[in-house]
Amino acid sequence: WTLKEVVGHIADGERVMTYRLLRFARGDQTPLSGFDQELFMPPFGNWTTAQLAEDYRAVRQSTITLLRGLPEEAWSRKGSANNASITARALAYGIAGHEIHHMGVIRNRYLS
Repeated sequence: WTLKEVVGHIADGERVMTYRLLRFARGDQTPLSGFDQELFMPPFGNWTTAQLAEDYRAVRQSTITLLRGLPEEAWSRKGSANNASITARALAYGIAGHEIHHMGVIRNRYLS
């Protein structure tokens, strides 16, 4: 992947995980399928750095707003995504961990 694709992947991955988190936190237990991250890639190579930065910030702010508004009981609610049971709390940690992982990839592969 290019650097732009990695940044776009972080944002799209967060979108998918946040959608799952919202559904489960609200008590929706409809099983959700996985997604093909390669299908999400094509547009990012054509985006400007400014577009990627704006998208990344908007997604992150939306996630923060959602998480701040969750009542305590929502954090332990579970759902099924990609054939695995997971809580809203675990998805929130997964969002953070996904970003940390890919920021490490960016530092090691693209900025060093």
